[in-house]
Amino acid sequence: MAQIIPEESLTNSHPGPQLHFCLSELDDSFICRQHLASRIELTGLRYWVKHHKKSLLLATFPEQSISKEHKLDKEKLIRHPLVTELINDRNALFPDSLQNHTSQLLPIILLLPENLAAKETIYNKEVGVLAIGGVLINGAMPVVFKRCLGIAASEQVNQILLSRFCPELLIKESIPKVQPSRLKLLDLQQEIALKKDLTEKSISSASPFSLNVLTGVAGSGKSEILIKRAVLLLEQCPKARILVLSHNKSMSNTLKQSIGLLSNNSEAIQCLPFHEWCRKLLGGTWRYVYEDQEIELFDLMVKRHFEHEPLNRIGLIREINFIKDRNIKSETDYLNTIRSSNSLALSVPLRKRIWQAMIDIDTHLKDRKSSLWGDAAAALLKAVDDGKTIELYTHILIDEGQYFAPVELALIKKLLVPQGDLFITTDPEQGFYNRNIDEELSDLSKNEHTTQLVQHYRCSPAISRVVDQFRTHRSMASLEQPMYSIKQSEPIKRENHPQLLHFPTKEDQQNRLCSEIHQLIQRGYEANDILIINADIQSTRLLAQEIRDALHIRATALTGSMIFEDNTLKLSDIKSATGLQSKIVFIIGLENIFDEEQSTELTERERHTLQSDHTHLLHMAMTRASERLYLLISTEKVPNSLILEGLDTPTLSNEHLAPVRYLNP
Repeated sequence: MAQIIPEESLTNSHPGPQLHFCLSELDDSFICRQHLASRIELTGLRYWVKHHKKSLLLATFPEQSISKEHKLDKEKLIRHPLVTELINDRNALFPDSLQNHTSQLLPIILLLPENLAAKETIYNKEVGVLAIGGVLINGAMPVVFKRCLGIAASEQVNQILLSRFCPELLIKESIPKVQPSRLKLLDLQQEIALKKDLTEKSISSASPFSLNVLTGVAGSGKSEILIKRAVLLLEQCPKARILVLSHNKSMSNTLKQSIGLLSNNSEAIQCLPFHEWCRKLLGGTWRYVYEDQEIELFDLMVKRHFEHEPLNRIGLIREINFIKDRNIKSETDYLNTIRSSNSLALSVPLRKRIWQAMIDIDTHLKDRKSSLWGDAAAALLKAVDDGKTIELYTHILIDEGQYFAPVELALIKKLLVPQGDLFITTDPEQGFYNRNIDEELSDLSKNEHTTQLVQHYRCSPAISRVVDQFRTHRSMASLEQPMYSIKQSEPIKRENHPQLLHFPTKEDQQNRLCSEIHQLIQRGYEANDILIINADIQSTRLLAQEIRDALHIRATALTGSMIFEDNTLKLSDIKSATGLQSKIVFIIGLENIFDEEQSTELTERERHTLQSDHTHLLHMAMTRASERLYLLISTEKVPNSLILEGLDTPTLSNEHLAPVRYLNP
């Protein structure tokens, strides 16, 4: 069966469904792409049908666009304004150098079931147009197509045709003036994911909404596809209510800016962090506590309820998040909830204490007219159930779905119109909130709606190899989706290896960071090419100012509602770095992560769980880099999990202490 993209006809009007069925009769060596015209009723259908290096253009006209009383012949057909426009559109797909060969390279088959009898044809070889009556039923399609395919075109020409027939596939870094050989397009797998279920579902469909889950390794293009899909949906239906959700502000700002570059009507697409979206819909003056206040509150609860129990603040936060993520409403339900393998193995008496601590936290915050951010989804869900009126969305797109809790997915599904569209990107290797997308979508046959991207494009082979080794070393298991291919033919040059820079003090670490940035700027990199990911979340803003003072370059801490600026070095807390990417990435303050894992307050189960979360977290951070990766740490000894083949340690001496290179005077 031929590959048709999108897989369903863009229109239910004749002859769309019949034509789509006939195209499916072609064998699997054919790829048939539908042109995503927003007004098919005015333009008709167009398919670019490709068979290896040969292709043709299949077209229809809108109903009654050519009068039935108008008797067609060869000359009258070619002179008709609609046919002239079709030929001009075909010619515009080719570069100027091939304008004399368009009829041979891309012949046109024009279906005119209203104007020609079922077996009647009109053929004009000079312009490469064959008009046919009917819809080529009863197995005629394969025979006619193989006879009418154009001459073979080079791969470069076919890439140009693809970029012009499907401009939605152009990746944002591409610009029209670049050389054709440098065009960057989505690959076939990405294109299929982008255009899956673009057509409206029948109201009689058994499913409550259309679900598409796109999964893949870091750098496989998931966010790029989500951005393009949001724009495509708006172009297909300008009155659609489209919502794009992410789990933090920096990612949301990135998505919003990217959508703005692709669409002149981007304001029609709501793009918000999930919790900010909840707060806007809830309205009122209710406040939410932030991380430093939350830490202080949980420390108080540990001292009050667990001073002599094997549970610290990290364990308490994790367990209360477990309760709130699932919107568990009673102690009995909590005790009876089936635990996943990633959950803490806690005794019943200890879990009862946790429930009471949660009640204490909620009461404490209620007196202050505040709440945990984890309560936002449940509060909005209750408001909707109690009759709060919220205009529903036709399409909701979620980036990095592995960070969304079951209660959050329940709310999102409730705010979709019947037969609406839910599109989720996810990478389980990046999750660090003990959440499981399979659990969250357990009421649906998720596997039937999942597309998996296996090719990644961001990280260099040198970075990919180190990331895979780090994940393997930490998990002690083989990887289901490795990023580095053992078939890599080109040897990795030593100068491209990621670097581990190890220091005796944090002051030395910061001095070396400034020195490395200075050297990179001297070598021609722009400040905009550099991203610093900080594992010490308390120092990011201060570090940005110190870099500005030391190097006299622009540096922006991506916190709050900060919008990206051009030609500025960017800094991000490590948990806010999801969705970011840069040519060069420094991950600093790693001692905070490894010291936390060695805390004597942790039980072995808690330590194992924390290490698993940190593995996902560091995997996410490392895969933000495309060309160069630096890991900076201040510890007495380098952690064993960072002693990896291909991760160079130029700072190490025999005593595992680092000489420090300072800025040139």
